[in-house]
Amino acid sequence: GMGRATYTEIACKAALYRLTGMPFAWSLNPYRGCVHACHYCYARATHAYFGLNADEDFEQTIFVKTNLPDVLRKELAKPSWTGERIAVGTATDAYQPCEGRYRITRRALEAMRDCRNGLSIVTKSTLVLRDADILAELSRYADVSVQFTITTLDPATWKAVEPGTAPPWQRLAVLRRLADRGIRCGVFIAPVLPGVTDSVQSLEAVIAGAKEHGAAHVWASPLRLTPLVKEHYFGFVAENYPDLLPRYERAYGGTGAPPAYVAGIEA
Repeated sequence: GMGRATYTEIACKAALYRLTGMPFAWSLNPYRGCVHACHYCYARATHAYFGLNADEDFEQTIFVKTNLPDVLRKELAKPSWTGERIAVGTATDAYQPCEGRYRITRRALEAMRDCRNGLSIVTKSTLVLRDADILAELSRYADVSVQFTITTLDPATWKAVEPGTAPPWQRLAVLRRLADRGIRCGVFIAPVLPGVTDSVQSLEAVIAGAKEHGAAHVWASPLRLTPLVKEHYFGFVAENYPDLLPRYERAYGGTGAPPAYVAGIEA
């Protein structure tokens, strides 16, 4: 459920983490856990490391890395730092509501602007608009992009699968305002949910919306279900789309969707 979240302030030892098998080399995550509560979220599994569950705990126990901007400045100042692009918000949304109060993401962006270091943001939040000033300035010197994750434009489906997020049409409106300021923006249709958001009509609606609002690119990726995330998501399907459960159980023996299905989505 959408209970009240608790925020635990922690000190991080490192701000930047090296990613493997991802298009970006380095990631920056000011928060751990996310009140957006998207039922398909792959980062739910990260909470198990703390002895917390991937369900309510992930949505309600949020860790806040209060010293992250200071640690980041030290890392960017190291002679060994080569200025590679930094992916912001890969594990949990850097613009979830508490960022309005904590402003850790904003201070991290200021550090990257001061070093003219490129970055890429992935978010479902309209709060990114607050930082348009920094992003527009940094865009003049470095490779900057903002990706909005939009899985569906259908109101009922959105409410079911992403209960804690801003409506997707509000995300598109913010995309337009950022694009108008010269900031390169894109849309991630990720994950594509089999039987829920994967119809041609559903995908084309998101792509058309992205194009109309000034997106420079669109990318789609089918649902992957790692352990812990799979159990949570199957429970969600059983409750909301029970007719689909047998199909999911057949399709997801492993982590990824069947290769033929993935190829179909890409086509």
